[in-house]
Amino acid sequence: MSAAKIVLLVIYAVLAALALTQGDTTVGSWSLRVLGILVIVHAIETLVYFKLCKAAGGSLGGHLLSVFLFGVLHVKELKAAQANR
Repeated sequence: MSAAKIVLLVIYAVLAALALTQGDTTVGSWSLRVLGILVIVHAIETLVYFKLCKAAGGSLGGHLLSVFLFGVLHVKELKAAQANR
């Protein structure tokens, strides 16, 4: 797993922790909003790149989950793997 993906997972964990522990505070509300926006954006990316994930071979579910979590970071890896074929 790349360093960028690890950083992104840490950011998700911090946002989730803030949303859960800060409750109705401004920080908690904004953390939840940012997470919601990320969910929407990554869900759209998953739909947009479905065909690329399907063509990549391997686990379709794994690729879709990776696109949902990491977005363009995983798409770049898929495109690089296709270019090397």
